[in-house]
Amino acid sequence: MVKASSWEATNELNDLNSPSEPVTDHPITNNNHQLQAALPQYCSPDEYKSFFEHFARGQDFQGNETRFTYTADTIEVRDYENPSILIEVISKKDDEFSIDLRDYRWVQLVPSSVDNSPYTRLQIDLIRLDNNTFRVDYIKAEYAYDPQLGEEEYLVRTYGEPGAYIFEHRNGCWNLTQKLQ
Repeated sequence: MVKASSWEATNELNDLNSPSEPVTDHPITNNNHQLQAALPQYCSPDEYKSFFEHFARGQDFQGNETRFTYTADTIEVRDYENPSILIEVISKKDDEFSIDLRDYRWVQLVPSSVDNSPYTRLQIDLIRLDNNTFRVDYIKAEYAYDPQLGEEEYLVRTYGEPGAYIFEHRNGCWNLTQKLQ
């Protein structure tokens, strides 16, 4: 006589009783838990600063693409001074997210009018608005080195129009949802 394992026996009974309902030894858990387990650590609500660094780079340290993956299907473009004013709604494929992290410096991927470099330096402020929302304020900036501080640099001035991005925690990770200009 061949004895079936408990898993096989349970599944045979399951096939007889209700073929559409799988039987397991463990209670069925919420699929969100499984989804969250597969997401990178920087998707955690408390890791918003780390998330933004990966998002700005365009990929994480494992080489996974981040910008397109974690941008909402549509992005609301709103007025910077009065965010209640909706200017337009754009598709994520039409978004031109232009902040990057180069040599550990925040930059905008447009040529600099200050020092003729291929990109413009930015001053960035990450602001946690609530548990599910953070805002990234940015403005063009000029920095200089202080010989007495060695390699450290200081902010000389900011210039141009400020902008901002809004990220919301959705489906287990942060997503770009709004652009303020």
